[in-house]
Amino acid sequence: MPAAIRPLLLSAADVARCAPPLADVIRVVEDTYRRDAAGEVEVPAKVALHPHGPSSFLHAMPAWVAGQQALGMKWVSFFPGNARHGAPDSSALIVLNDPVTGVPVAIMEGMWITYARTGACAALAARYCANPAPRRVGLVGCGGLGEWSLRCLAALFPSIAEVFVASQRPASRADFCARMAGRGPWTLTPVDEIRQAVQDMDIVVSSVPKLQTHPIAAEWWSPGTVLIPLDITGSWDDATYERADRVVCDHRDNLARAFERYRPGLAIDDARGIGMQDIVSGRAPGRAAATDRVMAFMTGIGSIDVALAWDIYRRADKQNRGQRFDLA
Repeated sequence: MPAAIRPLLLSAADVARCAPPLADVIRVVEDTYRRDAAGEVEVPAKVALHPHGPSSFLHAMPAWVAGQQALGMKWVSFFPGNARHGAPDSSALIVLNDPVTGVPVAIMEGMWITYARTGACAALAARYCANPAPRRVGLVGCGGLGEWSLRCLAALFPSIAEVFVASQRPASRADFCARMAGRGPWTLTPVDEIRQAVQDMDIVVSSVPKLQTHPIAAEWWSPGTVLIPLDITGSWDDATYERADRVVCDHRDNLARAFERYRPGLAIDDARGIGMQDIVSGRAPGRAAATDRVMAFMTGIGSIDVALAWDIYRRADKQNRGQRFDLA
């Protein structure tokens, strides 16, 4: 008889309890970028499905990180408007496979990891591309990605003193500022105009839904500001992209496909482009001058999800958390 296959099932609560501190999450992400630069990572472009047109998607994100012995895949969805059905807009599962046998060893809820690694990627982009002691941060959008970005930025930059928050609804930005006020040595200011969260900032992180209009205008982008559009194509107008002195990206194929689908009038300018992996590994600087306007696209790559998931799985296994079940 073949050996039993008994994966570990980890709920969202299990993942959160076993997760490392944010500083360690950021270190895992940074190490994965370095291993990618060294050729130790296999991470194809996302496989995307759009069952209801461009406003929704499901992404399959497989990856292999050899140096960390991390193998698996994330399956993540985004269906805006789910609240009216009593369901979350986003959901995710991560499946981990034994790197020797290929059999599944864990199935875990994936949104904690999605939020944490996205925030960590944004913070690392700021570490390498922004003013080394940033004081002013602008958030355009204040949902889960906005919160996790600010939490991760705070883990790297004790210098942050002012945070300006713009969103579609006054109530959402007011609630966000009240909730996050005590989590750092900063003042949080909800603003009615997006310009107020973009102009004269050291770092701007945007996380808005895909819209027909693009609310960030190029003329608001100050010299020396790093713009991190976690919404990839949702927030900035075409002129903003043209104004960038440097375009940083963690996966060119992911970015190219996003442009083709959502911004078909634009083409990636390789002359200004640089890989995040090259920056983290020291092959290239994040910016050439302090006044550079840097646009950093953190597209979300499966290698980082899988590497962080394996870290959490190993911790859960040692702590006897989660539930084993017989797959056969």
